[in-house]
Amino acid sequence: MAMFMILCRMLVRTGAVALVLLMLMGGSVFAAEGPILIGSIFAHTGKAAEENTPNYLMARMAAQSINKSGGVLGRRIRLIELDNQSSVLGARQAAVDAVNAGVVAVVGPSWSSHAMAMAPIFQKAGIPMVGATTTSPKVTQVGDFIFRACYTDKTQASALARFAYEDLGARRVSMLVVAGDVFSEGIADFFKQDFEEMGGRVVNRYPYLLSSMDFGKQLASVETDKVDLLLVPGFARDSGLIIMQARKMGLTIPILGGDGWAALEQYPYVDELKGDNYFSSHWHPDTDTPESRSFVRLMKKELGDNVLNLIDSGNPVAYDALQLLAEAIRRAGSAEPKDIRDSLATLKDFKAVTGTISYAGSRDPVKPVVLLRIENHSVQFVKTVRP
Repeated sequence: MAMFMILCRMLVRTGAVALVLLMLMGGSVFAAEGPILIGSIFAHTGKAAEENTPNYLMARMAAQSINKSGGVLGRRIRLIELDNQSSVLGARQAAVDAVNAGVVAVVGPSWSSHAMAMAPIFQKAGIPMVGATTTSPKVTQVGDFIFRACYTDKTQASALARFAYEDLGARRVSMLVVAGDVFSEGIADFFKQDFEEMGGRVVNRYPYLLSSMDFGKQLASVETDKVDLLLVPGFARDSGLIIMQARKMGLTIPILGGDGWAALEQYPYVDELKGDNYFSSHWHPDTDTPESRSFVRLMKKELGDNVLNLIDSGNPVAYDALQLLAEAIRRAGSAEPKDIRDSLATLKDFKAVTGTISYAGSRDPVKPVVLLRIENHSVQFVKTVRP
């Protein structure tokens, strides 16, 4: 919560708290001149807010950088920031409001469940949406106006399976999976497929509810499974509690997760996170590319040295998503939604903060997966896995 309040203050200072800047015109009206209106839709309230709030800041910083350089086609980018309220219903309403506001494209959301609620609305309206960390393969299957700036769950699960088998030497794995969650169950399914094709075995898969606080029963079963590794493709709060309880019970095996662990190191209980805990993500400040180094310098210059401790490794994807849209508009020579869509679909070798992005015959980018290790409040870069 402390991080949430600090970021809220940052958003106030940069003028970004106008989260419902709507121009309700009863339909989508695309400006032929003046600012280019782009929706920025994440969670500002509800259970996803802690993780999502920095994404507003990332999109705003990208817009500021673009506008300082003269904008796009001689026009400034203006963000229409909306709150999906961490819910399916809120996501649908935010999408409707964005259409009514006359946006030509949308950055966001972060969660795949929110994207699945928003995507049909934007597809019907003919407005391109570029999800940030919407990793479920189902998201872009909604239609040809729906893109993502991140890799898919299949890609990151494959990277996790290779890392578990080749780097950690695991042969027997058990899983704790969020029941009914499209992200968690998707990672588990794809991991099992790839891991067992390599010669490993998934021994057991234990479900839990996202609201759970006690995982003792599942972890006791994992202990009896005699496995080499535990896969926990959950989110920061629940995954952190699972790791903490597992270590207190004496489980010393490596614990592996997906990009849902983003911002885990910022939770107050992480002082108790011991052992080998690894997760796949999108970026790390130690990423050694010109784009990443430039991004780090920009963040520090505009918001201070401490800002990198307040954003997680998935947030820069929102920065990249807006930069992708700006590049598509430049290449198209047009800010019409259909032209933006067509330009995005053929975009190749775009140098982004989180890696080089190409759309090779689909709306899912080909890009690398970053593997990180977390212990207490420290997150260390381990390696990059390329598809």
